[in-house]
Amino acid sequence: MSEQSAGNSGQGGGRIFYGWVIVGVAGTLGFLGTGFYAYSRGVFLPSLAEDLAEGSRFAIAMGFSAAAVTGAIIAPFLGHLLDRHSPRRVMLFGVLVVSASYLGLAATQTLWQYYLVVGLGMGVGMACMGGLAWHRSVISWFDHWRGRAIALAVMGASLAGIMMPPLVTSLVASVGWRGGFVTFAVITLAGLLPLIYFLMKDRPEDIGEVRDGHAYVNAHPEERVDIAEDSRVWTWQEMLRTPALWAIALIFGSMGCVYSAVMLHLFGHLLDIGIDASQAALLLSATALFAALGKPVVGWMSDQFGARVTIWLALVVQCLALLLFASADRYLPALLAACLYGFGYSGMSPLRTFAVSTALGSASFAAATGVLRIVELPLVISASPLAGLIYDATGSYRIAFLVLAGLMALACVGPLFIRAGGARERRQRASAG
Repeated sequence: MSEQSAGNSGQGGGRIFYGWVIVGVAGTLGFLGTGFYAYSRGVFLPSLAEDLAEGSRFAIAMGFSAAAVTGAIIAPFLGHLLDRHSPRRVMLFGVLVVSASYLGLAATQTLWQYYLVVGLGMGVGMACMGGLAWHRSVISWFDHWRGRAIALAVMGASLAGIMMPPLVTSLVASVGWRGGFVTFAVITLAGLLPLIYFLMKDRPEDIGEVRDGHAYVNAHPEERVDIAEDSRVWTWQEMLRTPALWAIALIFGSMGCVYSAVMLHLFGHLLDIGIDASQAALLLSATALFAALGKPVVGWMSDQFGARVTIWLALVVQCLALLLFASADRYLPALLAACLYGFGYSGMSPLRTFAVSTALGSASFAAATGVLRIVELPLVISASPLAGLIYDATGSYRIAFLVLAGLMALACVGPLFIRAGGARERRQRASAG
């Protein structure tokens, strides 16, 4: 499809709006990018700990926290770049760095080399090719359909979560953890570089389109509501004085650090309570399956009812799941916990983007997200090492899961300080106008 025909596709009714192609590219980025990084590291953890850290899972977890620190440090500058320039170019750079980092991990011989590759290489690479970049692109293409578009885009990572744990478990068993990282490097480079280069478009106006597509906008003129906040350009000082930013940081910083800790340590916890490796991998896949099933529900709820109710639902369900993980001692309770947790965190990524773009608008979305990364940093870097430290001290993760459940309960305060957004608020604004 040429750029001109893509630009006209929303006007004619027979062709797909190009924004859905952007969603497809974003979903693939989540599948081969975030999915590899997030859903597979727990499978690698025991091997990395034994070979590089004398069995210390805390030491390995610190590498991922270092990557989070690196990503947070560059996020405000990266956000400014994404809002004003080309997210596509940033993503291409990120793919190259992540692919090189996987090769570096495969060659790592010492703990300090591991920290360097993960903390610096993966920290920079995942920040550039991760959610910040492609979320920026998706919200540029959608307004009325934003919640559902974001939810569909992030399904790629959930689908990876369904497939990766058993596949990576088998891969590591066959070729070792070093061979696994080489495989990741090849697939990331060959799968993502041409896709982004040929199909990613930064903004609708680049190909003569508008948000949601000409066809939809022309057919639904009543839904075109001018929301001044959406086009406001914020300074970082103004953002830091806004209660909504701190509320979003509490909510999604808590969700993010819990997610990071669970994805890193759950596999080991399941082995510790007597579940074998193949069943543990299936339980990880179950969390991702229910995350994938939950994303369309979360997207629809965001558009219809707004952020507050949907976020509360996500937090409460995650809290219940973590309590179940803490008490489970056999497969079936662990399976129930995995399904609940997957559904609960299905909204983490789409709701974060929805809440930020609702509270602080689209014009400064990436810059606001970058500032949030700094504000959230103390939470994000603490959970995974803390869980590892508790395990090293007690030989169990049960206390860690109780602490994480308490954090989810605390985060329930956050939605009180953010706008609802969604169709309901849009209709209220239209009637008031």
